[in-house]
Amino acid sequence: MKGFVKQVAAMLVALVLFLVLGLLFLGMILGTQETAPSIEAKTLLTLDLENPISDRPSLQRFSDLVDDALRGRVRRGYALREVVAAIDHAAEDDRISGLFLKGEVAREGYRSGWGALAEVRAAIERFRAKGKPVITWQENLDEATLYVVSPANRILLHPLGLVEFNGLAAETLYFHDAFEKYGIGVQAVRVGRYKSAVEPFVKSHMSDANREQLETLLRDLFDEISGAIASSRGIDPRRLRQVARGEGVLQAEEARRMGLVTSVAYYDETLRRLRELTDTAADKAIERQIDVADYFTALRPERSEGKVAVIYAEGEIVSGDEEQEVGARRLARLLRKARRDEKVKAVVLRINSPGGSASAADVIGREVDRLKKRKPVVVSLGSVAASGGYWIAATADQVWAEPTTLTGSIGVFGLFFNLQRLANDHGLNREAVRTAPRADFYSLFRPKSEAELATVRRIVEGVYDRFMERVARGRALPLKRVQALAQGRVWSGKRALALGLADRAGGLQEAIAAAAERAGLKSYQILEYQRAENWLDALMRQLGLEPEEGDAQESGMKTLWGALEKLLLVADRRHVQARLPFDLFIR
Repeated sequence: MKGFVKQVAAMLVALVLFLVLGLLFLGMILGTQETAPSIEAKTLLTLDLENPISDRPSLQRFSDLVDDALRGRVRRGYALREVVAAIDHAAEDDRISGLFLKGEVAREGYRSGWGALAEVRAAIERFRAKGKPVITWQENLDEATLYVVSPANRILLHPLGLVEFNGLAAETLYFHDAFEKYGIGVQAVRVGRYKSAVEPFVKSHMSDANREQLETLLRDLFDEISGAIASSRGIDPRRLRQVARGEGVLQAEEARRMGLVTSVAYYDETLRRLRELTDTAADKAIERQIDVADYFTALRPERSEGKVAVIYAEGEIVSGDEEQEVGARRLARLLRKARRDEKVKAVVLRINSPGGSASAADVIGREVDRLKKRKPVVVSLGSVAASGGYWIAATADQVWAEPTTLTGSIGVFGLFFNLQRLANDHGLNREAVRTAPRADFYSLFRPKSEAELATVRRIVEGVYDRFMERVARGRALPLKRVQALAQGRVWSGKRALALGLADRAGGLQEAIAAAAERAGLKSYQILEYQRAENWLDALMRQLGLEPEEGDAQESGMKTLWGALEKLLLVADRRHVQARLPFDLFIR
């Protein structure tokens, strides 16, 4: 009996300690949550470009929140719509005296890509057009940062700062020779002359077709970027191209003489102008300033019965419920939810994806088609909407793209690795017992036979035909025309617009307005299913204490173990892929 009492007492003490520690953790986390300051007259709006800009509101992991609390830091990042909407609204707000841009653009994964930067830049142009000053101070300037801040009234650069303008480059790492050396075999089946996703594994150098498409793509992007900068700074774009073809870098005074920056100054000299805008006394800290994210939070959303739903497809397209990438099952549920919601009058699907699983893309594409029969569907292409990303876009009522969007890549491939030689070289011998000749088809320890590869080729070609038929139907193009545009080729948004793969030039805000117009809405409320989370939302989700989004019969309480399983989810690589030919990061 005494032992039992001791066990109960120990459990009670442990429970109390757990609750106390839990409350301490929550208190620390609450302490890291910033509250939006009040907005007074002569308030300065600020945008920190070092915070990566994602298309969709960010999902947070509770473990990250705890880690941030322990380290005393606040993890920040912007959602594209909040940045653009905040800047546009502030342009009309008499309390906002100006816009201050700080920090160099931080590009991370799919975030702060060229498409997103184009939309932020356009919002800055609109802000300045309203007669309000835009100021930036930079320690250094690279192409991406200069592209975004070039519409500013005043660009101040540190006296020892450098302006990097050496053009754009895309690198691909080729593994073929290393695989040969270590005994790793690769077999590939692809359709499309330009579908070069398999090249790094089966070649030791870039093919002529791949080099051709990359050179055209980079030239289109560079012309767009340099042209926009030159226009904003009032200089001849040929002078920028001369810089890129020459040393590729300018010192601060050289940049000022050329007109790329307005002044060479230290940060404290910049603060003088910011104090004037905020009516702050000399040598006093500027208190009347507000970050774009906090300003967006402080805005009162318009109330309307008519809603435009915005659904985000950002990341690699995979099967299942994956949240950090584009989980097909999860996104399909959101599309069904929008279709069944009578208050949702139109839907905007924002795509920032290089593609992925062809079958997963088709799951999403099917729901897009069903949704389109009920209400208008407008697609907004972000920085990249290629292959499977374009698959889900092709049949929308209207497709919007930025000139810098990477799109197209209408092609399909299958890729198989085998470690047979590597295993044998290290004394490993694999034996298999089968009930049928192809039972071990997915084994990593044998190559595929010619007959098996012929089967894969037939499947890949069938998926490719279906892809082209979908594009022809959705874009109202002759099939022969699509066959010529396909071949796995990646196009710039500028060319996609000219070729009929996209309809209109513009970003997310324009797509939302177009969707509302198609639905006959004069006023509307924007509804985001994938909303940003606060710390409590993230905790509840990680503990499995939130219902699933979507159908009532699919709702339920998730278990903690299920949440852990999601963290271990990996992309399904067994099936045919409709993906961008390479992990393309243009810098």
